[in-house]
Amino acid sequence: MQFKQKLLVFPTSRSIRSYISLQKDTNTLLPSILTIDEFFKKCIVFKDKKYIDEEQRFLFLKNSIANTNIQKLGISDNFTKFLKQSDYIYRFFLELSSEKVQIQSIKDADTYEYFAEHLSILEQIRNNYLSILDENSSVDRVNMSMHYKINEEFLKRFDCIDLVFEGYFTKVEFDIIKSVSSHVDLNIKFYSNEYNQKSLEVLDILDEKIQLNYEYNISLNQKKILLKSKIKSKINSLEIKGFNSRINQIAYIKSSITKAIKKGVNPSSIALVLPDESFASWLQLFDNEQYFNYAMGRSIKNYRLYQVGYAINSYLNEDEIKHTSNLEYLKIDKSAIDKTIKLLWNKVSTKENFELITNYIKQNEDNEEILEKYDEILYKLNILLFSNENNILVKDLYKIFLQKISKITLDDVNSGKITVLGLLETRAVSFDTIIICDFNENFIPKRSIKDKFLSTKIKSMANLPTAFDRESLQKYYYKRLIDSSSNVYISYVNSDTNQISRFANELFPNDISHDRSDNLYKHILYNNHNITHFEEQIIQKIDLSKFEWSATSLKNFLECKRRFYLQYILKIHEHTISLKPKAFELGNIVHSILEKYYKEHTFDSSYKMIENLFFEYRSSNPFLALDLEIWKKKLHDFYLYDKQRLENRKVIVLEKNFNITFDDIKIKGVIDRVDLYEDKYEVIDYKTSSSLKVDTLKNYEKSNDFQLEFYYLAMSELYKTDKIEAYYYDLANTKLVEEVALDKKLEVLTKKFEEIKTLSKADIDFAKCEEKTTCTYCPYKIICNR
Repeated sequence: MQFKQKLLVFPTSRSIRSYISLQKDTNTLLPSILTIDEFFKKCIVFKDKKYIDEEQRFLFLKNSIANTNIQKLGISDNFTKFLKQSDYIYRFFLELSSEKVQIQSIKDADTYEYFAEHLSILEQIRNNYLSILDENSSVDRVNMSMHYKINEEFLKRFDCIDLVFEGYFTKVEFDIIKSVSSHVDLNIKFYSNEYNQKSLEVLDILDEKIQLNYEYNISLNQKKILLKSKIKSKINSLEIKGFNSRINQIAYIKSSITKAIKKGVNPSSIALVLPDESFASWLQLFDNEQYFNYAMGRSIKNYRLYQVGYAINSYLNEDEIKHTSNLEYLKIDKSAIDKTIKLLWNKVSTKENFELITNYIKQNEDNEEILEKYDEILYKLNILLFSNENNILVKDLYKIFLQKISKITLDDVNSGKITVLGLLETRAVSFDTIIICDFNENFIPKRSIKDKFLSTKIKSMANLPTAFDRESLQKYYYKRLIDSSSNVYISYVNSDTNQISRFANELFPNDISHDRSDNLYKHILYNNHNITHFEEQIIQKIDLSKFEWSATSLKNFLECKRRFYLQYILKIHEHTISLKPKAFELGNIVHSILEKYYKEHTFDSSYKMIENLFFEYRSSNPFLALDLEIWKKKLHDFYLYDKQRLENRKVIVLEKNFNITFDDIKIKGVIDRVDLYEDKYEVIDYKTSSSLKVDTLKNYEKSNDFQLEFYYLAMSELYKTDKIEAYYYDLANTKLVEEVALDKKLEVLTKKFEEIKTLSKADIDFAKCEEKTTCTYCPYKIICNR
């Protein structure tokens, strides 16, 4: 006679391990234990059918969309794009089959036929997919309910099954549960609170109504309650802290661990819950003390194989200094990339060229676990991409490849005592202390992608789970976790674009602080290195009368001698890899466009010519591209204004270089433009600044800007005339602004040059400027401690 035993069913492997650890002190044989997923797989069998894998499922779905107007669903039939988007369709089909809902019943609920066309297309694709599955004697979860049978041989092993219910049973799952209960006694343990009432509707078969905030143990066979006890919150201490920076939460997490351990909490009873599991990769970078073990595994993103793959992709898509610098930092031979992968980048992919690229990346890694999982991904991709003919460019295939390897995780063994886990891993597990970070509106509750094709109202009318139902279920998990813990530490990002989740107001209406705590904890993450500023005097004998002055260098000298020394004597140049363009960068492009325009300009020239010149300067930098689009529109007003001006004028000079001597001082520059009006020369300096300021007869004596005076002197020398007027062309506001104090400023310029000659006879003190407003946008302000 076969010995029968009890079977325990838990939501996750972690909850099984937690249960087993609690039995260590008991001297007894443990019953059989399975996760709920394993239980469902073992409870059912399929006759003459094989279960397909993810790659085969995609290929079947790709065939299913043939001859359908799938673009109307907002989904592309392009192989590469469909590879990313097919999951939307599959999830929709899976939800329908799991809840035993037909598309026709959704059409009936859609009284105003808002979704009629979409539903017809989806129905056609679903019918195609089911036919392909049948033709290939295959099953997956979409057609599982049509073919499964209860595995009686498996169930005969047990005289009783105890199932811990944490979550939601689909109708198909509960059908299986009910069928199992007809073969063996089945008891269900569950908790009830205000957030999981929708999930408990399947248990309406009980005689007694389920009450809120109770723990239940029921017999499904007998349809009666075996045990019922009131749920009491175990919280002894609660902290909620806001931070301006997401990363600064890590400092608070470490501080919370220290507090809990000082209270006597066993580190193994502390858990860090991540609403967004990708945050684990940031946590790993700061885990110098090796506090943590990661239930989700360690992300590959901090390992060389992924970093090399990502760096190559970034460089080949955008040849910018930050990407080439990253190649250099990772010690990747840029010339080797240029000679091999770059030549293939825009070609159609083949098995051979794809293998060449993946082998190059593979040679950068020696971790055996990573390489094993890497080879498995490549094997599946080869089946997926090269079993049929697909004209995919190498650069598009590389995106798929990079997306796949980014999901590789490494088993986290022999790590720290503090468990890091996602929300679903907390089911049926309790901890003495929990820390929850990212308690923000955009993470808690997490948004679902299952509602792409239908509105919440239609889903509700069709008896499908809605976004509200899923969010409520997540709230249930959080409340269960929090109520079962003694110490609770919560952090969130409190910034202009982030706010604490509204769910926090439901859980802790009187305990939320809206202060920012970054400064209280930042010393935990960052060593405070004091920057050593250069405070010494700089006194040197330099003959500035021999210096060749531009209007810009003179302005720098007059505003701040220290800045002049750093920029023009030491030649310390500003360095930045910011995407945001500098003002001079945009100004140079506008100057070049106007120079080219007027070189080819005739009176009949159209604005289209300016538009075409902008096209030549198109940029992949999104910030610069936006600025250029804005200036393209601004120059339309300029075009109209200047066309009218030039009806009685002639452009005679464009971007004219000059080097002349004035009062024994060499000056240089580039004149933007000169117009001839009757017998007068109009010298023009283009300005793109939106806040142009021009000196007046009241304030000219304080001026440091002699740009137009330099132009005037150059014109006097080159054209031997005094019939010169000087203007700023305010391009931002489309108007000419005359330099009314020209003669007066020429007198001031003469005095300034005399002062420079006098200074050059002795040591010069290159002191910092006294007016600190000058330092606001100075690139050297950190050196000077300004």
